[in-house]
Amino acid sequence: MMLKRIFGVLFTFAMTQTLIAGDATNLSGEWKVIDDKSGFTLVKVKVTEPQPHLYQGHIIEAFNPPNQPVRDLSHLKGFHLLQGLKQDLKDPYKLTIGEVVDPAINQRYQVNGKLTKRGHMMILRSPSDSDKASRKLSWVRIR
Repeated sequence: MMLKRIFGVLFTFAMTQTLIAGDATNLSGEWKVIDDKSGFTLVKVKVTEPQPHLYQGHIIEAFNPPNQPVRDLSHLKGFHLLQGLKQDLKDPYKLTIGEVVDPAINQRYQVNGKLTKRGHMMILRSPSDSDKASRKLSWVRIR
């Protein structure tokens, strides 16, 4: 009886960990985008998964930079910032290709990146952007 109870607890724990780990790799939800150079939160983005392992995201809220004149950023709401971001099928923590659009100049950048093991942050970089080669965007999941 005691052995059965121990196995039951271990099985429940293992299943819970599997569900939590599986959930961590799904990028769907709300994220805040932080510019690593300035440390400023740029926008809040709603990420969806229209196809398995393929993500897109649109702006739900934009923020004025500190120490800058306040501007009306409401026109950015709904702007498709992230398009075609794919997860590697063998390693779901690796983000292989996608596009981020700079809404200020409507410029598209190819990006790749990674998701942290707990799934609370993803880092996107643009390998094709020579002017901003060291620039990256941190996306922090909003729970």
